[in-house]
Order: sequence, then structure tokens, then C-alpha cells
Amino acid sequence: MLRKLTIGVVLAALLMMGAITITAQDENILRYPITTDPSHLNVFTNDEIANSTVLNQIYEGLLDLDPATGDLVPQLAESYDISTNDEGQQVFTFNLRQGVLFHDIEGVELTDRELTADDVLWNFMVALNADPDVSEPTLASNMRFVVGAEEYTAAMQEMLDAGDELPLVLDDMEVPGLQVIDDYTFEVTLTTPDRLFLVNGLPSIASPEAYELLGEDFNNTPIGTGPFQFVEWLRQDRVVLEANPDYYIEGLPMVDGITFVNYGDENTALLDYREGNLDFLFSFPGGQRTAIINEFPDDFRENAGTHIRYWGFNMVDGQLANEHLVRQAFAYALDRETAWNVFAEGARIPANLGFLPPSAPASTPSMTYQYDLDKAAELLAEAGYPNGEGLPTINIYLLESIADEAQVVVWQEALESLGISINFVIEDGSTYWDNIRTDAADIFQNGWNAGIPEPAEVFDYLVLNGEGSMRWETEEVNDLLTQARLETDPEVREGLYQQVHDIIMEEMIVIPSAYSKIAWLQKPNIEGFEPGGMGIHHANLALVSNTQ
Repeated sequence: MLRKLTIGVVLAALLMMGAITITAQDENILRYPITTDPSHLNVFTNDEIANSTVLNQIYEGLLDLDPATGDLVPQLAESYDISTNDEGQQVFTFNLRQGVLFHDIEGVELTDRELTADDVLWNFMVALNADPDVSEPTLASNMRFVVGAEEYTAAMQEMLDAGDELPLVLDDMEVPGLQVIDDYTFEVTLTTPDRLFLVNGLPSIASPEAYELLGEDFNNTPIGTGPFQFVEWLRQDRVVLEANPDYYIEGLPMVDGITFVNYGDENTALLDYREGNLDFLFSFPGGQRTAIINEFPDDFRENAGTHIRYWGFNMVDGQLANEHLVRQAFAYALDRETAWNVFAEGARIPANLGFLPPSAPASTPSMTYQYDLDKAAELLAEAGYPNGEGLPTINIYLLESIADEAQVVVWQEALESLGISINFVIEDGSTYWDNIRTDAADIFQNGWNAGIPEPAEVFDYLVLNGEGSMRWETEEVNDLLTQARLETDPEVREGLYQQVHDIIMEEMIVIPSAYSKIAWLQKPNIEGFEPGGMGIHHANLALVSNTQ
């Protein structure tokens, strides 16, 4: 059953609030609430929004996406050129900014802080490391069209499979598609044109020297080139950043620092916002959305988003991995309209279509799952489990910070009315992300931000090569997604993505629950905060000012 806070626990939490709550200060600091503590601060292994919220202010890539428009904008590369070489291969030449310095933080003495093309090459090579404990696999996947990248990663994978000790970078093997031209020029050559390479094929740039000096502490001590630099991280409490005094853009950042404060309880965050101890509020307590908007009409902001909340099935060793009809029954049992429009007061858009944001091409699959308990019961009977008889207890994993959402309660009641026995397992972020990839989890709660309304921003991360937490993979889908990534004709490309979307929804590997609305409160003294449709964690806080 879902865990519920008693009045006594709430009162105890309020009495201890001095350990959680921050108070108004005279410093020009952004006081920024987060609902989940980061699991780590390693930019290479990051695949979580909680981590990205902090890391996006510390690290930069060669290019960035403008959160308001989705357009590519210069970052560490002040410009770039696209050409074709004699072999007909696509070549990107990046011209780096000169004089960019890695952060100078207490306890880490760097002998050479200036960013050069050699540092960029090192970051690309680490991103290609085959060990998932070193580099998130999607980084290498996004670079698979770089000349020599697949061969390099394959060689590392062979060593890994053989049980050999894997170096960070292979000294005896180069990637010909990655070349240092001079100190401030870096070149990338692709085997075939890739229309998305500049969007998601460029890794963030960390200090190689800091990585070597810090060792395991690199997971907790990020050092990049961004507008803010790391100060401290108090687990389950706060992450503190300060303005980078050597930032290469004059006048930025516009504040002296950021304090990311972790609130496990939305009511506590609301109380602090009400008392003037927070500059933002991003998560509203259940049942209070309308009242909060009415209380703070001048503070309320709302944008359409590209985030999707979903329930994923363990498609490798979960109890429903081979129960196609049962998975479909679970999908028909989710009453999204009641959960999101009634109980959640319109906080999100019910995901009655599919696994893509509504603004993306191919967003409407041929098969959808409107709430229908009779249909769910029919499918259970057809699968050999009439009234749920014979079906084992299904373990559904919930992230602690969103375990009390209305969708959970609504779905629980519907599933139990069908005779299905379920067991909710509630965990915090320190264990949740690892455990949902084990046989203990049959179903898990998750979300993904597409960044831009582009099918590849969902499918390439959550489906391609089985890299998502569902761990579902088919050769047909992999081939379709690879074709789509290379296809330049929009209509043909949309047709390929449509096929993938249809397969996913018919197989029912994932139950879409809601599409995002980006809604928040910000104090009248805050200016320049612009998350766009990409999500709160993509906002460039260097552009935010506090006029108080």
C-alpha cells in the first residue's frame, strides 16, 4: 500500500524544518527548490533530470540549444563549419573560444586551466568508453556515425566481456573521425550525414586533469567551464554553487550563486515560498494547484512542455515480459482523465495518444488505450487470468518524491477492481534507478524530457538498442530508427517513426500517462527565467537576475 504521512510525522517535519529550510539572505543568491536529491554529479554517467538540474549550470558543450526556440547556439565553440571531404563524408569543424578556463575550486589544484582542443578530444574519447560505470551508453550511441567510433567502442566491449581491465582511453587505438587541428580547432568526421549529431552527439566538456586528480570523487565534485561552479553538496539537503568569476561572457552570470534545496515534502516547499525563503516553486502539493494559482496570480507561469510521464514494463526478466495481453490490460485500466484533469487539477495533459509529445511528428499511433475496464477484463480473461486469477502479485516501483500522485491511487483502485494483486515498492533516488533495472521490478514509474519535439529525442534514448529502462530491443525497430536518423525527407522520416510508434504501442512496452505542462511560481523580483518547452532543468540560470 502507499505510504501516508500521519499528522504526527508532518508536525515532526515542521519542527525539524530548521535543518531543511533556507532563510532569506542579503546575498544575491537564487534559492531554487528540487524535489529529488541528485544520485551523483558525474556528467559522463548522467541520465537523470535530478542530476541535470545542477550539472547544466556547471558544464557546457561545444554548442547548446536555446531553451526558448530549440535553435542551436554557440557555447564553447564560437562557430562551426560543415563541409564534405573527398570521400563524401560530412565534416564538422569547430572553432573554440580562446581563453576559456576550467573552474578553480577549493581543494583541486589544476596546473593548466585553459580549455584546448586536446581537452575536447579527451571528453569525446571518454564518452566512447564501453563501461557503463564510466560513460552512459547513449553517449557512444549518439556518436556511432563518427568515423571509427563503433570500432573503438567494440574493441573496448571485447575487453570488458573478456574480464580485462579497461583503461579510460585506449592508447593504442585512435578514432580517425576525431581530430585536433590546432589548440582551438577540433574536427569531427561522420561516415554518413547525421541530422541530429549537433543536437545530441556532442558531450559536455569536463576537465581531464580534474578527472584524474579526483578519481572517485569526480562523482561528487564536478569541474567544468559553465557560469556557475561547485561549492558543496550536503546529501538530501542542498547543493550550493557560486558564480564563476572567470566566465568568458562578460556580465554573466547575473547572480552570485544558486542554492538548490532538496524538499521531500511539497508542503514544506510551499511554506518556504510563501514566507519568502524561495525564489521559485516548481511542484505544487496535490489538490492545491488551483488554490495556489489563486493565491499567487502574479507569480504563476505556464508553458507547454516536451516531457512525458510513463509506466515502463521490465521487458527482460519482469513477470509480465511475456504477457502481451496482460500489459495491454494494464494500459486500459489507467484512467488518465480522472487522474490528471480532476484530481491533479490539470497539472498535466492526459497522455491518451502515445509515447511522444503531442507536438512531435508521428505522435498519434494506430493503437491507443483509452480508459476501458471492460476491455481490460476481456484481455485478462483471454490471457488466461479471468478476474486476475492465477496472475502473480505484480511489483510496481515508485519514486518516493512522486509516489502520492493521483495517477497512482486511481490506477491502484482500477487494477484491484480487476482482481489484480499489486505491491507498491517506494524508494528514493539513491536506489530507485538501479533497482528498476532488476528482476525485482515488474513495472516502474518514470519520465523523460524530449528536449525538442523530435521523435528521436524519445526513441533513441528509451528504445534504440534496448538502452531504456524497459530494456526492450528488436532488430526491426533498431533498423527503422537508424534509417530515420539518416533520412532527410521529412515525410519519409515521419513514416519511419510512425512505424516504430505503432510497434511500441501494440507491443505495449510502456504505458504513457501524461504530457507535461511546465508550471511554476517565481517571485516578482526574478527576471530572465526561461525554461521553454525543454523542461525546468534546461533553463540557463546565468541569464536570471534577482532585482531584490
